[in-house]
Amino acid sequence: MKTFKKNTIAVWSALMICLTFGSAVSANVCNVDFKDCKEAEPWESELFGSWEYSADNAPEQYKLGAISIFYENGENNVFVQLDEKEIFGKKVSLVGNTISFEVKLEGTLFQVKLTAKGEVLSGTYTSVNGTFKIKGARVKIM
Repeated sequence: MKTFKKNTIAVWSALMICLTFGSAVSANVCNVDFKDCKEAEPWESELFGSWEYSADNAPEQYKLGAISIFYENGENNVFVQLDEKEIFGKKVSLVGNTISFEVKLEGTLFQVKLTAKGEVLSGTYTSVNGTFKIKGARVKIM
């Protein structure tokens, strides 16, 4: 778990550098019915940053982990860190404070949808075994 915390701090530091010195390319943010879109700076979403999470009904080695959500090279990115595995999310879509993406673990595809409200993260992941809840909290850097 010590390695997990050290890696989380490293990912968070890299994220902050990217956000500070990265390009200021705008991203589209739309309301729920997609009728009125407006230009917004990519760092306006509450999702950007690092989160620790717990996933219901997941195998023990995947039950706890960290997710870093960041904007780099004109794209939204997701980096998932498990106990001994690190994975980048694919097909990342961010609208407001909700993000969806896919990850593949041991040959199984997982579709993840998360929403941030302040310091709390909640959502679901779906696989061939069904849909289950994920909850988390923002990682605070001291």
